[in-house]
Amino acid sequence: MPTTNLGQKFLGTEGKGTGMDADAPFSRSAGGAGAPLAVGVLAGTMIRTLDGVLPVEYLTPGDRIVTRAGARRLTAISVAQRKSVDLIRIRASTMGHVRPDQDIFLSPGQPVIIRDWRAQALYGVPVAAIPASRLADGEFVLAEPHRNAQLFTLRFDEDEVIYAEGLELACPALLPELA
Repeated sequence: MPTTNLGQKFLGTEGKGTGMDADAPFSRSAGGAGAPLAVGVLAGTMIRTLDGVLPVEYLTPGDRIVTRAGARRLTAISVAQRKSVDLIRIRASTMGHVRPDQDIFLSPGQPVIIRDWRAQALYGVPVAAIPASRLADGEFVLAEPHRNAQLFTLRFDEDEVIYAEGLELACPALLPELA
């Protein structure tokens, strides 16, 4: 499979240049900047589906998830139990009016789509996909330790952008090397 810049696929800007973070763990063309950070959301995170907004732990492969490109079937969902993990808390309404709807906890490597002054300030473009950890400011977006956390990673046949608590989150495609 050829390498691609996932951010361009996520944002619908293939060939146009984007605000992709060259060190981002979800960019397959990043060139190995160390071990990739895990992607995922904490149990209890509400995901927009065609059956309504559901907690991530209720989802199963085959469920129809609302994505930026339309409804898509969930190919796989992985669950990782962590005794101790640092997560990124994005406080309610930090990313815009009711975005997220309520505080959301993400793994540090979870790609978040930003479409505001942050994308312009960080990358000089109106839209960017970056790891949640890059948004940390110590006040509204915080790194916090958690015990006994259950993290869920959603996978689709193609790269998709889902809606979790009102935020756009990038979900890399399920590839053979990730299975």
